[in-house]
Amino acid sequence: MAWSDEQKQAFELNRLSWDERVEAHWESDMYRRHAADLRDGRPCLAEHIVRDVGDVAGKTLAHLQCHMGMETLSWALLGANVAGLDFSQPAIEKAELLRRELKLDAHFVCENVYNAPEALGRTFDIVFISVGAVCWLPDIDRWAQVVGSLLEPGGRLYMNEAHPFADVFDDHPDEPGIVVTYPYLDRGGLVFDSPGTYADLDAQFQHTKTVDHMHTIGSILNALICAGLVIDHFEESARCVWPRFKVMQQNGPDDWSLPGPVLNKLPNMYTLMAHKGG
Repeated sequence: MAWSDEQKQAFELNRLSWDERVEAHWESDMYRRHAADLRDGRPCLAEHIVRDVGDVAGKTLAHLQCHMGMETLSWALLGANVAGLDFSQPAIEKAELLRRELKLDAHFVCENVYNAPEALGRTFDIVFISVGAVCWLPDIDRWAQVVGSLLEPGGRLYMNEAHPFADVFDDHPDEPGIVVTYPYLDRGGLVFDSPGTYADLDAQFQHTKTVDHMHTIGSILNALICAGLVIDHFEESARCVWPRFKVMQQNGPDDWSLPGPVLNKLPNMYTLMAHKGG
């Protein structure tokens, strides 16, 4: 299946944006803290993720859209045989830099996620997807087929992702609050022109345009089922690991929530676990 010119342009806008943000992310408090954890021998993964995935010692794990590879290296620290893939060359270079410093056994590849089966060249016990991955993907069904082809029979998918329902809201421009701004259903790719980045809201960039795609929970679940995966667990949560909205209050490192009457009443994240049939 070929990509349309519009889809190719979206990939390029997003890649330029991510390439430029790598250095700001590397120097940000958030990622400095994560790198420091790794240097101290601690995985920079939330406790519930490590608990849910379980013992990974001796298992193979692919982290798709791994950015600078810090979560990928966390799995290596926990004993997994890991591969990380991302379409940003500067991000992969940072991942390699940290891997060499930590002397961890990991393999990083710069490639579009849709080409992951060919780029990685093997199958895995676990495919790991972390926050902020699927919103950049124009075709969720094709992505699910990629996930399915990367898994061994009986292999497991673990997703800890941003909840798409929260993407219908935006910060109110005139008062402290959020308002329904974008559709949840029947939404194609939307172009956003946004300054800053989640790891450094004050950072300045040249490439500020990105293309986001809304994939509903139903479309994600159905895509995975059609790709031969069996859904084992699905959980929604009000927690958020970055300031998704300006009105959010910080409760701790990588812990943000909406204030006031909507506190703990709207989903910001979800966890999904599935396995490949056969």
